[in-house]
Amino acid sequence: MSKKIVTLLLALTIVLAFTACGPAASQLPAGTDTPAATDAPEDSAAPVESAPASELTPYEITYYLYSIKTSDQQELVEKAINEIIQPKFNATVDFVMITGADWSEKAIVPLRAGVKIDAFWTPEWQNLMENVNAGSLLPLDDASGKYGDLIHTYAPQTAEDLGPFYTGNIIRGNLYCVATIKETGVKTAFIWNKAYVDKYNIPIQDIKTLEQLEPVIYEFRKNEPDVYPVFTIGNGRFGDTPFLAPVSNIDGIAMLKGEPNATDGELFSYWDRPETESYLATMRKWYKDGMLHPDSALSSYNEYDMLNSGQFLLESHGHKGGQVKSQELMSQSGNPDLKLEEVIVESSAGFNTTSYSAGAAYGIPVTSQDPARAMMFINEIYQNQAVLNLMTWGVEGVHYTLSGDGRAVPTEMNGWSDSHGGFWSIGPQFKQIIGISEDAKKYEQMKALCDSFTNHESLGFRMDPSGFENEYAALANVKSTYSRALLTGALDEAGYKEALTRMTAAGLPKVLEEAQKQYAAFKAAKFGQ
Repeated sequence: MSKKIVTLLLALTIVLAFTACGPAASQLPAGTDTPAATDAPEDSAAPVESAPASELTPYEITYYLYSIKTSDQQELVEKAINEIIQPKFNATVDFVMITGADWSEKAIVPLRAGVKIDAFWTPEWQNLMENVNAGSLLPLDDASGKYGDLIHTYAPQTAEDLGPFYTGNIIRGNLYCVATIKETGVKTAFIWNKAYVDKYNIPIQDIKTLEQLEPVIYEFRKNEPDVYPVFTIGNGRFGDTPFLAPVSNIDGIAMLKGEPNATDGELFSYWDRPETESYLATMRKWYKDGMLHPDSALSSYNEYDMLNSGQFLLESHGHKGGQVKSQELMSQSGNPDLKLEEVIVESSAGFNTTSYSAGAAYGIPVTSQDPARAMMFINEIYQNQAVLNLMTWGVEGVHYTLSGDGRAVPTEMNGWSDSHGGFWSIGPQFKQIIGISEDAKKYEQMKALCDSFTNHESLGFRMDPSGFENEYAALANVKSTYSRALLTGALDEAGYKEALTRMTAAGLPKVLEEAQKQYAAFKAAKFGQ
């Protein structure tokens, strides 16, 4: 039995009883050439004395890696990374690859159960605030804490590089996660399958709304009876939306996006808005009429398997500038024949939001037996180009080759870059090798879009659910039961009404009232109103 399975079984047993930077030279921060392990005494507030790597006890860094699927290439990538980090600080890395669908059961459960974990996926939209409130994550910059100021001691350049991704993620005075340095916001786009767009001469630049889209997908289905045109797994609203949802860490609580520099936003429940009711009715109709795959609501329906098959007309994603998102999807795809094109459909202004300041992030759990070396490894991802290349693309010559202009050419169905969570989810994106299917000016396009955004009035707001843990947990259960099925059209109107009833019973009105109070206090402090 593998050690990963043993770890997960152990956990279950216990429970049951955000500036872009060019590539930097591969090096440890000044003053940490001979870093130390964190075997400090219980009452020690400072990092331990430095020691040569050869004198450190060997340590395995358990890294819970957000993934699309498991990979049979994992050990090969780990071996290559270990050849770099072991001579530096006598550590090796062991990835535990877990999909989003399995994250609650196979990641959150072990985390809460006290299983040894050294690096843990904890973005804004997936349990960051809950993990902090549960005491599951270490503060990374607490000079008076047991392990000291981890990030400034073992990753000072990374701390500096984070910039707004540092300041935007301070929770009650401390940093609890190291965020991916990427876009600070997005606009919604339709991602079209070029093979079908060209075949049927579809005027995609003229299709921006669901009303404009509907006759197109119905006609397509007549011509391609074996292809479901609308590709979605219910991870958000398909197409444009007037809402900023979630506002921060509270799923189901939203506000209107509003205009730039507005400060009059109010929080409300996303689910019982007339706009949402109308949208869900459209998705139900499309699902019933065969516009969506019948398995769309199931966790077993894998987004990237469907993407790689090319058997769809369009999906909806966040636009990052140019054709960045569509090209990223093509790069990560194992299908070399897949060609995508994206069209912005969002009509509102662009905003920098809290949910993107920690849209992808890793923290160090309190169950880590050596937080210093966990931070050293995170630092390697951000400061060592070789480690970053391995994390994103895999082993050169096996999983990818380099073109003459230095772009990555992935091996078809290579088992690594098509298996981890995506390039957006790993380290400093602006240092990553650009894929062969991507524009060489990708990063300039991303920066240009973000430079056009303004800070949303809610930027920096996170609701503190302390005192509402039961309601928060109950609402999370309701979400896991109903959200995907509703957003993919698999539930009828009766199911929608049942979901609303369950949300009310779970305490949504109480949580919303508290969120409104906290947001009013947040705005008073921020804007003096």
